[in-house]
Amino acid sequence: MTDQAPGQARRAGDGSRTPALAPAAEPAPDDRIAELEARLERLEGSPGLRARGRSLMDRVMPAEAGTHFRNAGREQLLGVRSIVDFWIRRLDESEASAGSGRGRERETIEIE
Repeated sequence: MTDQAPGQARRAGDGSRTPALAPAAEPAPDDRIAELEARLERLEGSPGLRARGRSLMDRVMPAEAGTHFRNAGREQLLGVRSIVDFWIRRLDESEASAGSGRGRERETIEIE
């Protein structure tokens, strides 16, 4: 790094002076908007992440395997549903037995 002011010429190794680089001119607002619109059009025209992922999976995994994985996921959800149903039934049964008076009653134990 050199400690020279912007716009000041630098000295080359041979003692000659080289002109400093001029700052880049900013594009006109209309040019900038046109450039941004062109970039947006290129981005929107390219396939999205989902499409690229699907394309990769189609090349790596046969469609039949995808069907099996979807079915396996469904079976897992059905398994979770049966666990939830089991615990709901247990809660309903405990509430029903407590409501009919047949449930345990609270007992006080004296400690001396």
